[in-house]
Amino acid sequence: MVGRLNHRGTGVLAGLTLLVLALHLGLLGGAHRLMVGWAPDTPEPERMKAMFVRELKPAVPPPPSLVPPRGNEGTPGAAVAKAKPLPQLAAPQGQGLKPLPSSEAVTPEAIPPVEALQAPADLQLPETPGPYAPGIEWPLSTELRYQLTGNYRGPVYGQAKVQWLRDGAHYQVHLEANIGPAIAPLMSRRLSSDGMIGPQGLMPRRFDEVTGGLAGGNRKTTLLFDDGGVILANGQRTPREDTAQDAASQFVQLTWMFLTGRQTAQQGWLVQLPLVLPRRVHLWRYMVRELEQVQTPMGPIEAWHVDSDMQDTWGDMQTEMWLAPSLQYLPVRIRIWQDRAKDDKTYIDLALREAPLQAMPPAAASAAASSAAARPPALAASSEP
Repeated sequence: MVGRLNHRGTGVLAGLTLLVLALHLGLLGGAHRLMVGWAPDTPEPERMKAMFVRELKPAVPPPPSLVPPRGNEGTPGAAVAKAKPLPQLAAPQGQGLKPLPSSEAVTPEAIPPVEALQAPADLQLPETPGPYAPGIEWPLSTELRYQLTGNYRGPVYGQAKVQWLRDGAHYQVHLEANIGPAIAPLMSRRLSSDGMIGPQGLMPRRFDEVTGGLAGGNRKTTLLFDDGGVILANGQRTPREDTAQDAASQFVQLTWMFLTGRQTAQQGWLVQLPLVLPRRVHLWRYMVRELEQVQTPMGPIEAWHVDSDMQDTWGDMQTEMWLAPSLQYLPVRIRIWQDRAKDDKTYIDLALREAPLQAMPPAAASAAASSAAARPPALAASSEP
């Protein structure tokens, strides 16, 4: 009888021990998920709307502004030689791209004269720094669509889209990439940046990275920017520079810097950009390689090859891009490496597949809205497609 009681007591004790151990493991697992996948309860900002009504045609780039470059860029020569650029890695040059026949390619004779950017109406928002209002050096809301190729344990194909949305001093950038069919992608990823435009460029307030799809699961990372700091994906706050960018805003910030002459489009030039990543804030380096003819589904486009010049990435994604002077220095090609230093065979390559679309200038949009409001209801209804 005593033996049975002892045996039963031992079983109960073992059960309680396993229960306590399971609870501890559950709490530890939950804490780990909380630290790795921390995200605020606040929903993402409402997505800004824009009506893209006109194609951006290749044109001679506007002259740079008289704003002197900042002092953190490198100059060609000895200073750049210290940067230890990565060796040129062999990667497929646009798998699956089908250039247009040479008869349809853009030629210098076909380039139209410079199309001046329209200045938006002055807008003073509460968050706008001082009396600053962004001027004509900032492109209108723009949408770029890309053909996606690449490699992940074999060739991958899909489509991608970048939207630059702007309303006065408020901006958003959205980069969306899908591998596989658009209706049911095998994997999808969206990078979104929301913030303000200031005298030194974009000032992110929030960054979201969302991964999904049939094989991508459902993961979300959020970064929150405050005065002089940022809350990383694990909930830890760390200092940052005022000019720091996130993984989505950096594309538009670099476009603006080259377009206005704040950075020099010259072979061998080193561009340094504070970059806020999910796990750290890092001073990122980009090297201006050379002016190349980029083969795209639209045909060849001349663009500056701007390559990530980093060896100390700690496993963070690296990006290289091709910025076209004839298209307001917008990226006509983007290549993103998962971990370039360890594996140069895992990447996605985005090539511009059609002319960028831009929104109507604010003045023209107001005139169109006023005209539509002035029309009789019957006439307005007949104009609907």
